[in-house]
Amino acid sequence: MVLCHGFTSDPASMRPWGEYLRDAGFNVVAPLLTGHGDTWQVLAKSTWQQWYARLEQALDEALAMGRPVFAGGLSMGGSLSLRLAELRGGDLSGLVLVNPAIYDDKPQGFLAPVLRFVMPSVAAIGSDLNKPDVREQTTSRTPVAAYASLRRLWKVTRPELARVTVPLRIFTSAEDHVVNPRNSAVIRAGVRSKDVESTVLHRSFHVATLDYDAETIFAGSAAFMDRQVTRSRGVHD
Repeated sequence: MVLCHGFTSDPASMRPWGEYLRDAGFNVVAPLLTGHGDTWQVLAKSTWQQWYARLEQALDEALAMGRPVFAGGLSMGGSLSLRLAELRGGDLSGLVLVNPAIYDDKPQGFLAPVLRFVMPSVAAIGSDLNKPDVREQTTSRTPVAAYASLRRLWKVTRPELARVTVPLRIFTSAEDHVVNPRNSAVIRAGVRSKDVESTVLHRSFHVATLDYDAETIFAGSAAFMDRQVTRSRGVHD
């Protein structure tokens, strides 16, 4: 399983999920995306193409282990995983997306490419959690230049959703203050996957992998992957 963290975050948001899957018998690769895990100034100099390249490298690392490979992502990690399925779908056995992002509903978002010159950063977007005692590791600020690059990722990924045909498992928080839950509906409507299963998370906000419904995500993704692997073996036997 290749697990991809979200924008301004790092693999710590994936760690409990990864540990659960490891204990369930799955191999896990959770890359740190370029520019992340550092200051917002460093992140500002990175691009979506670099983030995607790191995820593709992680996919190759997972494939080298010789077992079926799934990709999973939170938020922007979901965006990148969708792009991976569009371009490398033949190497994937399925996708697991948690509050994935595919479009920007913020009215001022289109100004990001210009605003970055006069407003290099805005307030941090991390730690949208219902749990009061948990914090997400993110950059202290959100770099506008990197956000503008994220929007370009959505611009190239959304029109090609029909290229996604792998089995898909989506977990969506009913209340999310970072990514509009409608993003999941747009993804479901756009992909051509015949096997799509969705779950609404009623007790978690955006960073659901660290929130009250985390166990639902972990157990659900493990069951999904077990099911797909079993079906694949049945086809090839």
